[in-house]
Amino acid sequence: MKWFSSFRARLILTVFPVVAGITIATLVLAEWKFMAAYRRLFEEQFESQINTFTAAKKKRSEALSTVLGKIAKEPEVLEAIAKKDYGAAAQIMRPQLEALAVERLQSELPSSGGPIRLNVGGTQRPPQPFGQRGNGDDKDRSNAAKFVPRLSPGQLPFIGLIDIDGNFLTAAKKNGPGDKASGGFKVMAPELMEAGDSGEMRRRGGRMQWLSGRKLEDILKEQEVGYLRVEYGENNRSEQVREVFITPLRDEKNGKFLGAFLFGLPLPVLAERLLYEQSKKSDLGEIMSGVWVEDALVSTTIPKDIAAIIEKDIAASIQHSGKSQREITVPINGVRHQIFYRVLNPGSPFPLAAQVNLYPLNALDHELNELRRDVGGLGFVALLIALLVVLYISRGLSGPISDIVSGTHQIEQGNFDVRVRVRRQDELGKLAASFNEMAAGLALQEKYRSVLNAVADRTVAQQLIEQSSGLGGELRHVTMLFCDIRGFTAITENMPPAEVIELLNEHMTALTEVAYEHGGIVDKFVGDLIMVLFGAPVSTGADAAHAVQCALRMLQVRRHLNQTSKHSLEVGIGLATGSVVAGCMGSDQRLSYTVLGHRVNLASRLCSIAQAGEIVMDAETYAEAQELIQAEPMPPMQLKGISEPVHPWRVVAA
Repeated sequence: MKWFSSFRARLILTVFPVVAGITIATLVLAEWKFMAAYRRLFEEQFESQINTFTAAKKKRSEALSTVLGKIAKEPEVLEAIAKKDYGAAAQIMRPQLEALAVERLQSELPSSGGPIRLNVGGTQRPPQPFGQRGNGDDKDRSNAAKFVPRLSPGQLPFIGLIDIDGNFLTAAKKNGPGDKASGGFKVMAPELMEAGDSGEMRRRGGRMQWLSGRKLEDILKEQEVGYLRVEYGENNRSEQVREVFITPLRDEKNGKFLGAFLFGLPLPVLAERLLYEQSKKSDLGEIMSGVWVEDALVSTTIPKDIAAIIEKDIAASIQHSGKSQREITVPINGVRHQIFYRVLNPGSPFPLAAQVNLYPLNALDHELNELRRDVGGLGFVALLIALLVVLYISRGLSGPISDIVSGTHQIEQGNFDVRVRVRRQDELGKLAASFNEMAAGLALQEKYRSVLNAVADRTVAQQLIEQSSGLGGELRHVTMLFCDIRGFTAITENMPPAEVIELLNEHMTALTEVAYEHGGIVDKFVGDLIMVLFGAPVSTGADAAHAVQCALRMLQVRRHLNQTSKHSLEVGIGLATGSVVAGCMGSDQRLSYTVLGHRVNLASRLCSIAQAGEIVMDAETYAEAQELIQAEPMPPMQLKGISEPVHPWRVVAA
């Protein structure tokens, strides 16, 4: 415990936390900047992918919206829908929608190896341009129904009809009396959807609430675009996200809502594959991406087991945060992963879909561990260097500080004559010099204290300090002032002792301050009387004038106190000037500086004859201060203890 309280230990314990704090702050700042740069890199990749997706979506929407709107307004289609002849409507719409799908896929996949063709009865031919459906006879319509695009299962367009009640319509492979949809209506990708009821659509791989008790007419005011997750291929082992356009069908004459038709194309995955392959070559790790829709993640780059983990986190984040864009960190198989997602269709009646980017943080964690190791090593070296510096500095500081500590103990024991050696000229040297000055000051204060125990007045004490021989008896020309309270006994007769002392202390404190202001020496307090000397032990050359000014000021201060004090008092003042004997009188243990002589007794008698608020002085005092006052002579009178008649003067005004 003694070592911990030493100066060296304190210095070490002070420097070490500072060095450690700087090291930790540097590490935290470096980690923050490193992580910010890492995050910014992936945010830029994510924004680039989102911008590419947005541009492609806009281009596709501009190309399809107008065409689908024209199909929805064709009289033959509307007539068939109005008659609920959905098969006939499908035979009219299907060739155009197939051609439109092939045209869009051709433009979006220009490197597919030549023009996409349609298979009609085993004969290959290019698809009909939009609007060319044949001559309209039954044979053409029958042939049109056999158009099948030469596309992979994942490229087949998603085509369907919705009746006015919100039911998705399909038909059996062979027409019969019991078919729900007449005319042999058949969706181009029959594995994508089944017949539904109560406004619901069921697909293998997901279920979406469509109407939720509302009318389709109320929520489908205009063409809507949404995203659906579908399964396709052999045994439905593959899945993808379709961008679906739902176009309302309305009677051109009266605007009556007749239903709607759906047209969907697969979202292109070329961008996510390209990003994955490019990022896989970097040291930071591969960036995987996909689309989250209907609580499932569809991706060609994210493994199924990982997708099953993060799709729940994304669903919970969207549900609880309510934010359309966010980043979250999740542990997957012991490795931290960062997820960026942005909702693609906020506010849509379709299920929410979100673009998702996922990248592992193991490379970042590895870099951070190396950074921590490097910064920690530098911090350890800095601590060792700081320790050596502290030990070197403490050796130079401990000597002077030990001297000061020893001297402090000496002063604590009352030895104010102790001094420390000034070893150097720096701050420690100044400290040692200041200590010596402090010791001298304490010694002087102790001497003051001893003197003040012997005398009452500070001026007398100063004279005693400056004159080592003390203030012996001497003859001095002094003006004495006596101030007494009139009727004090009657005022305090029934007053509690504590209140009497409080009253006197208030009165004497105010008059003492007046005496000091005018250069007077308070000789003593006798009951309610104060005696002030002017000219002893030091003369100012105008002692009588100062005494008269002091007397006038005392009356003024007392009148002011009467306005605020609890008790109103009146005083009488007597002044006398002449030669007196001045000096310290008493015993060896207790001395009192005072004056003796005839003039002292005279001043006391003049105070006794002064009425309340009067100043009475002898002729000598008046002679020396007559330029300051207006006074009138009083009749000669014989005073007690005075052998000869006295000719006093009463002050009329200043």
